[in-house]
Amino acid sequence: MKLFAYSQARKLLKNERGQSSVMLAVSLVAFIGVAGVATDLGHAYYARQQLQVATNASALAGAAVLPNVTAATSNVTLYSAQTGQKNAIPGLNSVVATPTFFCASSLNSSSSLGLACATASGYTNGINAVSVKQTASVPLWFGGMFGVSAFNIATTATAAMSGGQNTPWNVAIVLDATQSMTTSDSGLQCSGTRESCALLGVQALLQLMYPCAPGTTCSTTSTPVDSVSLFLFPSVATTQAKDYYTCPTTVPSSIEPYTFQNVSTTSPDYDPPVTYTYQIVPTPAGTTGSTNGVANTIALFGTDFKTSDTATTLNSASQVVIAAGGKSGCTGIQAKGGQGTYYAQAIYQAQKALVAEQTKYPGSQNVMIILGDGDMSASTSEMVAQTGTLNGTGSGSNKNSYAYPSVVGQCGQAIDAAYNIANVASYNNTGSYTRVYTVGYGIASGGCSTDATYSSHKGVSACTAMKSMASAPGYFYSDETTGGVCPSPNQLNFTQLKQIFQAISRNLTTPRLVANGTT
Repeated sequence: MKLFAYSQARKLLKNERGQSSVMLAVSLVAFIGVAGVATDLGHAYYARQQLQVATNASALAGAAVLPNVTAATSNVTLYSAQTGQKNAIPGLNSVVATPTFFCASSLNSSSSLGLACATASGYTNGINAVSVKQTASVPLWFGGMFGVSAFNIATTATAAMSGGQNTPWNVAIVLDATQSMTTSDSGLQCSGTRESCALLGVQALLQLMYPCAPGTTCSTTSTPVDSVSLFLFPSVATTQAKDYYTCPTTVPSSIEPYTFQNVSTTSPDYDPPVTYTYQIVPTPAGTTGSTNGVANTIALFGTDFKTSDTATTLNSASQVVIAAGGKSGCTGIQAKGGQGTYYAQAIYQAQKALVAEQTKYPGSQNVMIILGDGDMSASTSEMVAQTGTLNGTGSGSNKNSYAYPSVVGQCGQAIDAAYNIANVASYNNTGSYTRVYTVGYGIASGGCSTDATYSSHKGVSACTAMKSMASAPGYFYSDETTGGVCPSPNQLNFTQLKQIFQAISRNLTTPRLVANGTT
């Protein structure tokens, strides 16, 4: 009996059934824990990557509107990962986006971006960059098993504002020089005529452009980086264009009507005669072929408005600078009036010059900046065809035609001209199109009386015409605030012409991400 009991006891002690279940349970808990930690870490890593993308976008959006710190701060929030914003990330908690604006001197070097620090209220040294830090909390799925319910993550991105060296640009500035520009503007713009205020804007743009390559001396024979030419409407006698850039500056005595060489149906030539010019500076020189046997004289663009790409002042010996009123003792371009307002022919002539410049310097891009009050209403006596009859006149089939060139539908023709140079290949160099900016200056309500009945844009207003001429809504600027006749809400109320031209100059480049810690 004792032997039997002993035998049974040994069997019980050797029986291992059930131990594997215990070990499996313990191992499973450990496995789940390890898998949970790995899953949570992967989830947190992915969330951080998403947050970094949102932070990059937030920094670029803020930099895009600098040096307007208020607007930049708003953009940083708008494009952040915070709940309800454009880059909101589901599942993240307590997201905070914090911008820091600063002047990075290294970005101003010619070996870097050549990006000068812009004046900004409250920043003694100015600003040219923004750093955005976003922090957030990532809820964990399995971390609670170990007493950790969330990870805190943070990302940073730094962006330089628009401006500095980038794509070479050929810039045609088309200024209104009709009677309305002789009136005074003693408000926020400046103290002088509206034309002189416009010239201050041109000077501000020239300050931010780069006429030649880094480390070289800019001259009239430089290979350009950014080149500039000034155009006016109405046209003047070609021989008198120099009056605008010869110091002391005078107004040409011969302000010409809007003249077309030949508008016949057999061999149309819509160019003005070579004795008239819209292009004021530099000095008209050279030809770019001919139309119907008549030479097309088109000036080169200016590349000497600064003596170097790092110069902080304009070159007072430059024809472009003198015409822009940038030389002490010289008034520069002055409006005289004498003719009404008609944009279309000036737009096409400026475009021909741009295409010629771009052909000479492949790789450059074209931009046209048009400043005016938007109302186009030249009289029939101010529009002349040397051969043939202009549309919109006479008693024939073209009496009511608003097709360019016509004395009716003048705002519509300007809208179409701006559209053509921005979008239609036959008006542009191969594979390249002209970006059009428009600046509404003192636009009155209504206007565009010649578009009331016959127009490709029937009933259009002066304000709508200027907005429509711009290549994109963001390329229209106005000197008016949101309470004015023709405000530009997309441009964050840049209302002074100097601010507007500076904004356009910076808009020719794009904001760029730079290394965190850039100083």
